[in-house]
Amino acid sequence: MPVRLNTRVSDRTNEWLDKRSEEMAISKSALVNVAVENYIKETEVVHGLPELLKRLEQEGIKL
Repeated sequence: MPVRLNTRVSDRTNEWLDKRSEEMAISKSALVNVAVENYIKETEVVHGLPELLKRLEQEGIKL
C-alpha cells in the first residue's frame, strides 16, 4: 500500500525531475519511486557480493 512522503529537493534536482518525468511521461513521484527502488536493489547486490563470492569459492569457482 503506497504511503505519502513529503520532502524537499534542490532546485537542480527539481529541474532534473521535471525534465526526466516529462521525457518518460510519468509523474515526478513515480520517477522518484523508481529511482529509490533501483537504489535499494543496487545496495542489496553490493552488500550481498561478499557472501556470493564466498559461496562461489566454496564451489571451486575463482574469479
